[in-house]
Amino acid sequence: MTILRTTTAALILSAAGWAQQAAPPASQPCAGLPPGRHALLERLTAQMGLTCDQQLKIEPLLHDEESVTKPLIAFTSLSAKDQAGIMTTIKLAARRQVRTQLTAEQQKGMDQEVDSVAKAGKKGGGKKGDARKADAVPGLAGEEKLSQAVMQYSALNADEKKSILLTVKTAARNDGSLQLTADQQKKLDAEIEQLKK
Repeated sequence: MTILRTTTAALILSAAGWAQQAAPPASQPCAGLPPGRHALLERLTAQMGLTCDQQLKIEPLLHDEESVTKPLIAFTSLSAKDQAGIMTTIKLAARRQVRTQLTAEQQKGMDQEVDSVAKAGKKGGGKKGDARKADAVPGLAGEEKLSQAVMQYSALNADEKKSILLTVKTAARNDGSLQLTADQQKKLDAEIEQLKK
């Protein structure tokens, strides 16, 4: 009887050890993700229990979001309110895309995430007025980089793109610190008029 108990205990312990090796700890990233920290993906995974397959599909969507938010943050011509509004639009568009990769139960969690993003966007934030203008780079390089990123971002619908571009180009046109040439001013004026149609 003692031999049977010892053998059974040994089998249970070895099976438990094998199971721990087969399933990577939750803190380990999913195999196939690009190197680096994926803070939002990690948070969504912890909140919603994303599978590795879901993480692999969602990570590129979040990376695409970042390709728009970085030039947005760098663009100094926007007021803090306009920047926060555009940031919220981009984040909500990204979450619409992510939602398509989720189960029905996970979508309920994403709905809470969307509500949280929408509420946070109403608060505004970032550098204020003169502090942002001190960082301004003369010319249209910042506007052009942001406008191009907005146009390439597939999560935004046509109306969202048009609204963001109108806000960005109007802000650039009205920003005296950009020291725009007469040709640059005319170019922006024509683009703004086209977007208003």
